[in-house]
Amino acid sequence: MHRIRRGSALPAFLPVLIAVGILTIQGWTGAPAEASQASATSPPAAAATPAGIAPYLSLGMSRVRSQDTQFVDGGDAGHAGLYGAIERFDAGAVDNGLQLRLAAGLRLPYRLRAQLELAAARALDWRGNTNYRASGEHQPSGARLDTRQLLLAGFHDFPGWGLAPDRTVQPFLGAGLGVTRYHLDSYVQRFPEPDDPQGSLRRGPGGEIPFTVLPAGSGHNLTWMLTAGIAIPISGKINLDLSYRYADAGAIRTDIGDIAIVRYRKDGTRREIPVRINETSAAYRTHAWLMTLRVEF
Repeated sequence: MHRIRRGSALPAFLPVLIAVGILTIQGWTGAPAEASQASATSPPAAAATPAGIAPYLSLGMSRVRSQDTQFVDGGDAGHAGLYGAIERFDAGAVDNGLQLRLAAGLRLPYRLRAQLELAAARALDWRGNTNYRASGEHQPSGARLDTRQLLLAGFHDFPGWGLAPDRTVQPFLGAGLGVTRYHLDSYVQRFPEPDDPQGSLRRGPGGEIPFTVLPAGSGHNLTWMLTAGIAIPISGKINLDLSYRYADAGAIRTDIGDIAIVRYRKDGTRREIPVRINETSAAYRTHAWLMTLRVEF
């Protein structure tokens, strides 16, 4: 079973929402004056037929990052806990990575849109630092994360403002719900600067750093997202959507399994100690900037 961990932290998208709100108000106040001008020009398809229904496809990419990711002991399955106390953990973040997106949707009456979207990101680097006792202040860790995401999303396009005589930029807000599939592997914790360099975390004869390898993990999580952005018309049927998105994808976990504790004896020989542990878990919340090309039919 893969549980859902809900976030309690206030998302960082509030400044974006405030900015979109201000632009939306400007769009509402300017709409009457622009109406007569729009009738004499060639407006975007969304403005020409506000009550119409039109299918569309969109393709784009996003720059995604997860901050304040902290791995702790997960559920107790009768094995050893890796950290053993609430004050012990592995804290870090997923580095900036690219996520590709493909969506199919419908433009609906009342400036609404609905779409089904698929997104995928591969080989995202997770970097952290553990805080085991007597292991030194610098305890670097790293892992690789792959994700796939399927979301059903809804959007509301607000009245816009003129970018050019025949171009109207429209702000929008959106929300979505779906599922994220993740796979976490290559999770290694290293100990280059222990408190006692000649103790159990001594280096190997060639300067090899002692390390611990954690089990891989994979699963499915319920996911929700909020987004705000602007649609810039390129032609009557094509829009460039620029947006910010916050998503909560539950928790990522290492599976129950054996860790490999690699250490070096006083005589320089290497030893590997397998220890079966419970799962470890971390909340996975992302911030992303999206650039998407949307084409209506």
